[in-house]
Amino acid sequence: MEAPSSHDAPDGKPYPGERQTRLSGAWTALVVGIVALVVILVFILQNLQSVEVYFVGFHGHLPLAVALLFAMVLGAVVVLAFGAGRILQLRLVARRARRHEAQANQPVE
Repeated sequence: MEAPSSHDAPDGKPYPGERQTRLSGAWTALVVGIVALVVILVFILQNLQSVEVYFVGFHGHLPLAVALLFAMVLGAVVVLAFGAGRILQLRLVARRARRHEAQANQPVE
């Protein structure tokens, strides 16, 4: 059994918010973001060969890694657009349901 530290409550449990805070979440996200950027940088540096890219009538030469990153970002934008549309749709359905419920609960005069 672990001995309670000086930061623990008298019953041995941590105080509310002591273990998980917004700042600790931000710190964790920052570390994960930095690691992701390092991985992406290594990926780019290892894939510098030039490729010819054609997209919607445009064409040109780009490093392979940059072309793949553009494709990934475009895919993420498409997924976010569909996700945002679905969230909007669900909010509209919920709003209609709340209005319908509010009208049904109004007293009849």
